[in-house]
Amino acid sequence: MRIAALSDFHIGARDHKDEFRHTQDGFLKFLDQLEATHDKIVLLGDIYQCDHAVIPNAQGKRKEIDRARERMPRLAERLSEPQYAYICGNHDTVALEHLGALESLKISDGDYGVYFIHGHQFDPVIGRVHKLAKAATWTVGRLRAARMRKVAHWIETRDVKIKHKRFGSHEGPYCRAGRALLMANELDVVVMGHTHVAACHDLPEGIVANTGTCSGGRRVFVSIDTDARTVAVRKLRA
Repeated sequence: MRIAALSDFHIGARDHKDEFRHTQDGFLKFLDQLEATHDKIVLLGDIYQCDHAVIPNAQGKRKEIDRARERMPRLAERLSEPQYAYICGNHDTVALEHLGALESLKISDGDYGVYFIHGHQFDPVIGRVHKLAKAATWTVGRLRAARMRKVAHWIETRDVKIKHKRFGSHEGPYCRAGRALLMANELDVVVMGHTHVAACHDLPEGIVANTGTCSGGRRVFVSIDTDARTVAVRKLRA
């Protein structure tokens, strides 16, 4: 079995709120390529940016996700097809009850086990100062709503770089969590998203991989071949 995992699209409810930066037709062609070469495609969260609503309660988040899907209806329809599995992230948690998304997924092919989870559950910042992290996300959303996209993008990019420097090593919290999952569940591979930094850590316990992000016009994913027992980060040009 071949599995493609990709995440962190951050499709917004309005053009000026959007960090996806793909045309609908262009991204559908990318998905055509993945579908032709993989048996299963796992969406590892933050597909939609649901928490940039003025009032980010459950109702506001549902409206944001509906508007984002209405902006790109053919893409939304494609992502709902049986070949796809949708795991929610911290920015689209509302998809759990609104779209029937999963919190995690295990796929076993013979004795080869792969576990998929967004990864925000292991983010030390979210864990320690959850309210502050939510406030920062809301503030970035207000900047986007005010059409200050460049400022919002700079803040988000800076945040990714700082977190990766502090937490992205083999000894960081994501790899530690991955090791624990590998050992506790007798797995071979754990795949996460969330950090926006693609990686493949070959550890004594198994492999912990990260999909990176498909926002900002990127086309990056993790490709897993359970028969060949290989895991690799792939990038395709637009």
